[in-house]
Amino acid sequence: MAKTKGLWQDPRSGIYYLRRKIPEALRPSFACGDFYKVSLGTGDLRDAEKRFAVANGEYERKLATFREALTRGGEGRLTPEQASALVTRHLTSRSPAGFASGGTQVAFILFELDKAVADLAGAHLPTAQSMSAEDWAAYRRRMAGSDTDDELSDEALARIQADHDARHAPPGEAWFAFQKRVPRRRWRPLLTEPVAALKRQLGLTEGDVPGIDEPLADALAEALRSPEMRQQLPQAPSVRRRNQTTRARPDMKLAALAGRWQAARSPTPKAIAAAAKAIEYFISYIGDVGIGEITADDCFEYRDALEVMPASMPRAQRRLPFADLVTLYESRTDVVRVKPASVKKYLGAIQALLGFAFQERFIPANVAAGIKVEGHSKKSNRRPFTRAELTSLFADPLFTRAWSLSESRSSVSDTTLRWLFFLGLCTGGRIEELGQILVPDVQQADGVWYIDVTTYISEDVAEADPELAKRTKTDSSTRVIPLHPKLIELGFVNHVLALYQAGFVKLFGDLRPDSLQVQTKEASRRANRVIDKAVSRDRRIVFHSFRHTFKDLCRDAEIPKDVHDQMMGHAPADVGGGYGLGRAVASLAAHMKTIDLDFIDWSAILAASKV
Repeated sequence: MAKTKGLWQDPRSGIYYLRRKIPEALRPSFACGDFYKVSLGTGDLRDAEKRFAVANGEYERKLATFREALTRGGEGRLTPEQASALVTRHLTSRSPAGFASGGTQVAFILFELDKAVADLAGAHLPTAQSMSAEDWAAYRRRMAGSDTDDELSDEALARIQADHDARHAPPGEAWFAFQKRVPRRRWRPLLTEPVAALKRQLGLTEGDVPGIDEPLADALAEALRSPEMRQQLPQAPSVRRRNQTTRARPDMKLAALAGRWQAARSPTPKAIAAAAKAIEYFISYIGDVGIGEITADDCFEYRDALEVMPASMPRAQRRLPFADLVTLYESRTDVVRVKPASVKKYLGAIQALLGFAFQERFIPANVAAGIKVEGHSKKSNRRPFTRAELTSLFADPLFTRAWSLSESRSSVSDTTLRWLFFLGLCTGGRIEELGQILVPDVQQADGVWYIDVTTYISEDVAEADPELAKRTKTDSSTRVIPLHPKLIELGFVNHVLALYQAGFVKLFGDLRPDSLQVQTKEASRRANRVIDKAVSRDRRIVFHSFRHTFKDLCRDAEIPKDVHDQMMGHAPADVGGGYGLGRAVASLAAHMKTIDLDFIDWSAILAASKV
């Protein structure tokens, strides 16, 4: 048996109701919401159907009365506000499932308006449906560029596509352009059919009623221009060149991540070794889990485990798994714990790897970010030499005995060690930067001798020694440093020229890279032993203290900050400082000459250099 439209049974009480949807324009007259609902007072279907006929007739009479009142009453007019409310409500309606059905209405209206504008202009894209068979074949031959062949090549298809794209635009674009350039009397007739359809959908009396039609036309034109309406338009499916894939790699292991990191970042061998050891420790303590499975708690526990390690341990214990070492030492109170810097070294390696994974979107977040190591600070505890300490240091026999004599029992010669000390004092260079200087890196331009601190190695030098490699700590570390007059007076240029004449490539040929490609490890140890003996065993005074000292010497000479920053390879503090190549070497040399080193007794050193 067919169900009677509008007859509805309440599932809770079983009572039947008349339930009819009220036309949108008439809802204010009924004043009962979207639906007209009347109880039929029975749960019996047959009885309900009889009563429904009476109730439905009453509803239809009310509907006709209110419609007549809207059309004829008040001189048959809608105020602009009423018209706007009706149009907005209709064009933003949603289906019970939440679909913006009003968006479909907007798209359809705009499509029809674009078509009407095209009809006025006579501008249509040729199609097989809009042309005769003969005209369509002629069009294809024209696009194919042939009088006989209408098979379309790739080039012809591309032209047709370009023609199509030029003629077709987003819904409404032709209508809006037309409406903008012509007066209302020109564009209003194009809204006749959309307004008539809107009146039918709203349940308004059909026919010409200017007091209703004109406000609705203006409200419709205004609504179609609004971003709120246009953003409802159904979106065309994405035209992707290829299917979208995810970058997430939650199952990637730390070792594989380290390989990706090395390939992308080209870290130093020292950083690679630290990362490898950190991964070994982490896997031993947490497990070889995917990077997406690592949690912040895992990283905190790893940090806490690192902090219980001893500062030193027997060689045999170093081969034990990290988890066993933690178990062995965590409850002991008779050991000196590892320094915060060492904890940060291995925790920082994991943070760097997970940070790289996050930047590449292998994981949604770096769960190790922000984990602090108490007691660790990026600020160095090294301090500069005082003038008195420099006087004592350069009074050491290494500098004052005959330079032709050598007492070195190390692989690092006295000659190499002396020049490293002098270069450290006169340039503020890092010991590894100085140790990797090649003979061709000492150059002259415009009468100025300087050192070119760079990673560049010329082809002929590379052919002579394929294993040669240089690196700088940062990009700004690449720089030129003019020679201080005291270096030239001590014979540094003559020393370099002698090496050049003898065919040497390396300035310090006795420095050999270790397993981590660090060339000055042994030189640094020997230099610090000289400092301990000649100056102090203060652990804050090391070879790197020359770098701090040179900064103070530049300040004492009132050298501009940008000058000594450039000579020391410090990055500019502002954006403007990063523009250009910096000061010319002649300008740097003029400032270098103002650095006063006369507080050191050079007489004994100069005398020793002649012997």
